[in-house]
Amino acid sequence: MFEVQYTDLAARIGRLETRHGSVETPAFVPVIHPVKQTIEPNKLKMIGFELLITNAYITKKEYGDDANDIHRIINFDGPVMTDSGGYQVLEYGDIDVNPKDMALFEERIGSDIAIPLDKPTGFKLERSVAESYVDKTLQAAKETIETVNNNKTIWVGPIQGGEHLDLITSSAKSLDMLGYNMFALGSPTEVMESYEFKLLAMMIISAKKSIPSSKPLHLFGAGHPLTIPLAVALGCDTFDSASYMLYARDNRYMLPNATVKLEELNYLPCVCEVCNNYKANELRELEDAQRFRELAIHNLYIIKREVDAVKQAIIDGRLWEYAVQKAMSHPRLAETLDVLKENSDYLEEGTPVSKSKAVFLFSEIDQYRPEVRRFRKMVQKTSSTKNVLLLLPEPDKHPFYTQYNELRKMLDCKVQLGYYSPFLGVVPEEISDLFPAAHHVAARVKFDPDKFETFGDALTSYIKNNKFKQIIAVVDDFLEDFLKQLDEKVTLLPYASNMKDIANAVNEVK
Repeated sequence: MFEVQYTDLAARIGRLETRHGSVETPAFVPVIHPVKQTIEPNKLKMIGFELLITNAYITKKEYGDDANDIHRIINFDGPVMTDSGGYQVLEYGDIDVNPKDMALFEERIGSDIAIPLDKPTGFKLERSVAESYVDKTLQAAKETIETVNNNKTIWVGPIQGGEHLDLITSSAKSLDMLGYNMFALGSPTEVMESYEFKLLAMMIISAKKSIPSSKPLHLFGAGHPLTIPLAVALGCDTFDSASYMLYARDNRYMLPNATVKLEELNYLPCVCEVCNNYKANELRELEDAQRFRELAIHNLYIIKREVDAVKQAIIDGRLWEYAVQKAMSHPRLAETLDVLKENSDYLEEGTPVSKSKAVFLFSEIDQYRPEVRRFRKMVQKTSSTKNVLLLLPEPDKHPFYTQYNELRKMLDCKVQLGYYSPFLGVVPEEISDLFPAAHHVAARVKFDPDKFETFGDALTSYIKNNKFKQIIAVVDDFLEDFLKQLDEKVTLLPYASNMKDIANAVNEVK
């Protein structure tokens, strides 16, 4: 059903197979009304969206027993996902339908991917209320699985719990035990509308850690380019929203990093078909219906552009850089960097051991990126038979040993050469040609030692794991601060020392 092709962090590019064709993930799933379609499904397909989602509850209310094929109803020949009315419950309270009837209806209309009738937790509910909603959702999910018999439909287990992360965990595990092959994290819309992106990240990770990695995860209500890289990096495979239309109706124009009112724009900073056809003032002067449509189409192109940019970042092995860059677009989104830092183990699982492109290291957050963290752990497993450790500054060129051939000839062979990096810690010569030691570019700026807690741990561990009788270091301000904390005796050489001076200092103590 779901095949993973590429991974980076917790993200993956994969193929989700349905009876109406396959869908490449990560995928944005536009929400469409089953009756009132401002943007026709074929137009959505032309823009590049392979999977659509519509509301089975509204379909049932509009068509009743006459509804027999959702693809015919919305005039779309690709895969269709149906929501059974959970959003209506969240917005308007209880609705006049039960889980069994909705399950049979979704099955009858030929939904490719179907969501049982759930009870959305929403946001800022008391724990006891949230827990009761989770229980109701699980009961509905159980009734659904016991009712349906069409194995061609992919049934999605709706994970609820809101900000109560332990409820998300228990909900996800219970749904997995019921036999669901795909999951959806519910109730994030209000969290995102409140700009609680850090909480959103924690919710996603809680859900992902509680379900098998082989099964895809859908995220309800994620339709802004700002949140897409974060959601994908943390493991979401599909995500739906009507944002493209809702923003358009409010005269809001999507940008990659923001949403602005159309009246604020003198220029249209985009090259989609809409922005190529109109100037900003011309778009403003259109009749309401036409303007809404054109804005919605533009917004869809921006979302599609973002999804494609994330996919390319996954293939290039640069999703960390892209997600961090995107996070710095808004102060509340920047708070999610703490979640990346605290969940480096989780992100490491899907990060390739080696990559074809160099790793870029900009600031202290990059000491926690999975490739860097993995390398530091590898260094701790290495041992040296040498008596003397010579720590050198990171060279401008990699691998490390190519820049110190002359120095090596001047030294006794029992000297352990290595360089130090604020990010990688100690890099012994013997493994300096491995990824990412020989395949990274670090910013040449003065880093604050107080912000690199991992360096002190890496340095101390490496020295304690070996039996060096003497440590000699060519120091800068960064390294000197850490060496003062060591119990071992260290000979310090000035940062600007030449090769001959370094060799003489080493040979005097060997």
